[in-house]
Amino acid sequence: MPRPLGVTILAALQIIGLISAIFSLMLVSGISGKLANLVEEIAGFPLIVFLAIYSMVLVPVSIVLAYGLLKGEEWARLASVWLQIAAVISSIMSFNLFGLIIPLIVIYYLRRPYVKRYFESERGVRISTKAVIAAVVIIMLLMNGYIALMTNPLHIYTRINKVSNERYYYGIWGNETQDIEIIFYRNDSFFIENSTDSYWGKWSTGSFPFILKLKWAEGTGEYTAFFTGGGTTIDLEKSKGPSGFFSSIELKKKSEV
Repeated sequence: MPRPLGVTILAALQIIGLISAIFSLMLVSGISGKLANLVEEIAGFPLIVFLAIYSMVLVPVSIVLAYGLLKGEEWARLASVWLQIAAVISSIMSFNLFGLIIPLIVIYYLRRPYVKRYFESERGVRISTKAVIAAVVIIMLLMNGYIALMTNPLHIYTRINKVSNERYYYGIWGNETQDIEIIFYRNDSFFIENSTDSYWGKWSTGSFPFILKLKWAEGTGEYTAFFTGGGTTIDLEKSKGPSGFFSSIELKKKSEV
């Protein structure tokens, strides 16, 4: 029986997905240190390490699965169905309803009678082979499930609030290299000084996360603020406004106020 076109497409998608995963890993590995720290702070796990492990699992699985589909192996059809079921579960966990569409279509297609005839499903799959497939599916489900939970909108919203909440600012912050110290008080005032000057001013967070506004004698400055290290380090990058003290600085928290 000639190979159905849909099976060839599914095998090709396995390779395309593999290439995309490798490309994503290369892209993420090129992220600057500060941005990578921020992403890891929001995600809650070391992103690059996790993606590297994920790719190491995905590469052999995708290659073997694509080969099995092209050769009409029943174990490849069974594994594809189980993996798509795992994809459905992951999509539900991440609240990605659109992510349900393709896995459900693939499951329906692979269970069509003429597709099953191509794979000679009546031959069945040995118990030992099913055990291996089940182990791979469980591993992929655990990894995809973890990604799904971390990319769940509710989780992202919670993490962004956690790393941008104004209560994180309260305290004494310093940078010994640039000899700058800033104290953020709970009444929205702040005190900044270096070796020669000192100022009082007002501070506030912007309507968008990661925005810090400082209003003082030099004018009003707006900074992009990235908290890392569980709120013990803050990176400030000036986005607009004057500042004779700094345009970019990393501050370490010394104490609470």
